[in-house]
Amino acid sequence: MKRYVPISVCFVSALILCFISINDTHSEHFNTYPNLPAPIGKEKILITSTGQAPEGSILLQIAQKLNLEADYRPRALGSDLYDYNSVVILLGYSANGLKQTNRTFQEELIRTRTLLKEAEYTHLPIILVNISGFFRDDRRTIKLFKETAPYADYFIGMKNTKKKAAQIDHLRELQVPVTLVNGLKDLSVPFNAIFR
Repeated sequence: MKRYVPISVCFVSALILCFISINDTHSEHFNTYPNLPAPIGKEKILITSTGQAPEGSILLQIAQKLNLEADYRPRALGSDLYDYNSVVILLGYSANGLKQTNRTFQEELIRTRTLLKEAEYTHLPIILVNISGFFRDDRRTIKLFKETAPYADYFIGMKNTKKKAAQIDHLRELQVPVTLVNGLKDLSVPFNAIFR
């Protein structure tokens, strides 16, 4: 009887792992693009923020290293789009960043909606980027995501996000192509593929 105990333990462990992986399949395994198959954007690029997270400066540095013509204007308005051919919106709520603008969260939502509607009206491609991962996985960032996703032409995000499966499902319903990266060092290739 004792010789069957290790086999039984292995069998039960295998069943548990199978059950966990079946339940986890929906949330962890989905098809994403490594990058876009063809460019959708053109220079000059407006990089802005919704929620005033400061990571937009990282996107500007990446654009500069790729020799892309871009400006970072975290408080851009719809009326500022006349000089641009593509809009990159960084998602991420930051209480400190918003405080610097002397704006409430509701006012930031209104600014974002106006910017999105103007970009859509002028047929500018809208690229959503969330590179904060776990650090800005709060209800306000999720609200900003839900507001902006219907306007998106492309989404770049991090793999280490709590609500990743729900976001991917929502983007799939909207037929928005998605690229998820492991870290900031992996961002250059999909970002470059938007424009070249």
